[in-house]
Amino acid sequence: MVTVTIPANVKELIAKRGLKESDVLDVVNTAAKTGKYIKNGKDGLAKKVIGGLTVYVVSDLSGSGTAVVKTAYAHKMALGKIVNVMAPTDWKTNDGKAVAQGHVDMEYMTVKRTGPALVDPASGDAWVEEYLAVKTLAAAEGLFEKKRA
Repeated sequence: MVTVTIPANVKELIAKRGLKESDVLDVVNTAAKTGKYIKNGKDGLAKKVIGGLTVYVVSDLSGSGTAVVKTAYAHKMALGKIVNVMAPTDWKTNDGKAVAQGHVDMEYMTVKRTGPALVDPASGDAWVEEYLAVKTLAAAEGLFEKKRA
């Protein structure tokens, strides 16, 4: 178990985005236990699917047994297979391999599209960056839900 600190401004952001603090803690603790996260310097980006939401947490993982949450976000799109791999990024897997920009299959409410993501071709895993999740994906999810209603 990791000692996780969530600063007041990040708690406000989490609440504004409709996320639960308990889910944020779960994501960080699962990443610490499994080692499944990517890192850029001291920042670690972890994700976990919780009840139809993919919840992401960026935290400072530099301390032994501690993490300070910097931001958290989520999306409802299900990420599928990697479609292409482009240029490497500053993000690395936990074992030091480069994570690249790329595209993955995404699906929500039976609508399938290809979208940008950070990808690890070796594991087939992918992560959506914050700017994309809170703006583009949120808008697309809202449109799909409106059409469905």
